[in-house]
Amino acid sequence: MTADISIPSKRRNRLLRSVVDALYRYRRRRQDNQLKVAVASPLTAMNDSQLIANTKLDSHITSSCTQNIDISSNQKTLTSRLSIKSLTKAIHDSGVRMSRSTSLASCIEILPSSDIQDLDRMVSQHYILRTAFGADFSAPIVLSADQEMPSQLVVLDIGCGSGTWTMEMATQFPHAHFIGIDKQASFPHDVKPKNCHFKLFDINQSMVKLPFLDQSVDYVFQRDLNCNLSETAWLPLVKEVFRVLKPGGWIELVEPDIETHSASSYEDFLINKLIDAFYQRQRDPFVSKRLSSFVAVAGFRRIQSDFQSISLGWGYQKQCTNTPQSTKKEHQSLRCSEFARAAANHRLDLLKSLQPWFTRENNISKTKYDNYISQLPDKWYNAKSYTNWHRSTAQKPYSHDAAVHAIAI
Repeated sequence: MTADISIPSKRRNRLLRSVVDALYRYRRRRQDNQLKVAVASPLTAMNDSQLIANTKLDSHITSSCTQNIDISSNQKTLTSRLSIKSLTKAIHDSGVRMSRSTSLASCIEILPSSDIQDLDRMVSQHYILRTAFGADFSAPIVLSADQEMPSQLVVLDIGCGSGTWTMEMATQFPHAHFIGIDKQASFPHDVKPKNCHFKLFDINQSMVKLPFLDQSVDYVFQRDLNCNLSETAWLPLVKEVFRVLKPGGWIELVEPDIETHSASSYEDFLINKLIDAFYQRQRDPFVSKRLSSFVAVAGFRRIQSDFQSISLGWGYQKQCTNTPQSTKKEHQSLRCSEFARAAANHRLDLLKSLQPWFTRENNISKTKYDNYISQLPDKWYNAKSYTNWHRSTAQKPYSHDAAVHAIAI
């Protein structure tokens, strides 16, 4: 692109971003005012003695509190247990804006899609990853679903998004306490498991500080946050997780590759443009491959890392395996995996969300972009394309000396 074209384009883009930012700040202020009463807990002003006294409430008072589904009553239920007393403290000013990514578009500051589309992508992503990894979590934390063996474990979901993971886990393990925090109120406020609680938590990039006391959480889960984290915020955030975890507690980080593997040349061109946009906005497009490094530097031990490749619309599963068949007939009885089809549709939706940015930055018409994107499923099928999701789990040492050393790094 020549200079006489690109300069006006950049000015127009800056003007557009400033207008969008102003509209977004106005919308956030309105949401904050509406949610202020629901989010702010009346217990945050209590001193320690009052909080300890609340833990001695009779069981019939606790049960009566949990019958109400509003947020303030959920806060009272939380404070009835000493093990999560720290979670009712006031939320401090912090240093990172956290929200589970719903679209690559959020990384490059274009007009977002509708809330319904975002929620749909978050939910479908959750079930795709559950299928890919074979479970909702992999850290060897002991969570009991036995009604006769109540658990006092506290689990934190950073950037909980729609709250799907948090609520699924809270349903499976009713005696553990699950806390989801996110900068956007995409999570439910009323209908949710009684051991599941959400906090609206919006923080900036100047200083990373999680709203929990030292050694107050047993397990921290964080997935798909790279679009909302600057490159310099990753290590401070992992160190904050180290601080709030109890000795022996676990962290689990899950992030995707930005690129599509075995992709066409045109899609490679699109991804390269996206990588450039990440760097321009101080994001690390390849952070998924560095998760184990962050937890190691922060002081964690027993680090385990792996990844899962997710095929995009190809791969087969048998329709019937009861009757012996010849090779030819067996091939005819195969069909495309519904999981692979769902993964392809999810990836396609993500790339569709980039259309306004890509056409604006590269002077390509919307029709041309849409026409190409519509051809991707066939290209993925023929090239056997796939995406990778990386996962890293690690444990905070039991040794006090190791913890002090890690915090001092």
